[in-house]
Amino acid sequence: MSQVRHFAHQPSWPLRRYVREILWVSSEHHRVQVLLPETALTLVLRQSGAASLGGASLPNAIVSGLQRRTRMVEHAPHSSLVIVRFTEVGAAAILHDRVDMLYNQTLPLVDLLPRQEVDDIQNALADVCTIPQQISVVEEFLSNRIDAQNEIAKRSISPQIEAAVQMIRNSNGRSSIRGIARHLAMSQSALERHFRAAVGATPKDLARLVRLQHICRLWDSGKSLTDIAFHAGYADQPHLIRDFRLFTDMSPESFFRSSSPRNLPIFYK
Repeated sequence: MSQVRHFAHQPSWPLRRYVREILWVSSEHHRVQVLLPETALTLVLRQSGAASLGGASLPNAIVSGLQRRTRMVEHAPHSSLVIVRFTEVGAAAILHDRVDMLYNQTLPLVDLLPRQEVDDIQNALADVCTIPQQISVVEEFLSNRIDAQNEIAKRSISPQIEAAVQMIRNSNGRSSIRGIARHLAMSQSALERHFRAAVGATPKDLARLVRLQHICRLWDSGKSLTDIAFHAGYADQPHLIRDFRLFTDMSPESFFRSSSPRNLPIFYK
C-alpha cells in the first residue's frame, strides 16, 4: 500500500456550521481507494496528479452528492488534493443550489459555480505552498461564498432540519422518522420534502448512511459481527450482512479485510 500523507482541519465558528472538516491529502505513488458513501456532500480541489472514477477521468474540481454505493477511485502518482466535507445541511448554503439534484452524482464544480470563481480558487491554491496556507485559502473561499449570499445562506439551513439531522446522528441512524417528525411538530411528508431539499437525500437514506458509518466504527473498535449487529440495532447478523452488501456487494468481513484504503471512519487506513 502506498504511503499517504494527510492533515485534517476543523474550521472555526461560524464556518463549522457549514463545513465539518477540511482535509489535505497527498500521495507519491499510484493508489486505488474505496470510497464509502458519506453522510454529506464533498468538494474536492485537486492540485496535482490525476484521478479517475469508474475508468472516467475526473476534473480537478468536483462536487460529489450523497451516494448509494461504494466507489473505486484511482489516483495517479504525485497526487495532492484538498477535500471539503460539508455538514449535512451546509452544502446548500455554499453552493446555493438544490443539493437533492446531486444525489448519486459527481459533477464538475463549474456546473454549479461560475467558472471564474472556480479558476480563482484553483489559482489561489497554486500560489501557496504550505498546508496551513492552502487550508486558509479554502476557508476564505467558503466564507466568501456564504458572505456573498448571506440571506440565502441563512434561509438554506432550517433549524428543524438541522435538529432532525442531529437526532439521526445521535441515534447512529436508529431514530424513527415518524418519531422525528412528531418531535419537530411536522408531518412526515413535510419533513421528508424539506429534508431532501436541504440534505440531498431522504431522512431514511441518511439514517442508513449514518448506520453504515457506525458499523465501520464498531468494526475498527475490534467488535465481532455478532456484537456489531447488536450495537447497530439489527435483529441478527444475517440482517447486518444483507444491509452491508447493499452498499458494497461484499460481506463486512471481506470488505474490511481487503487491502484497499477507505475513507471512513478513518480517512485512510
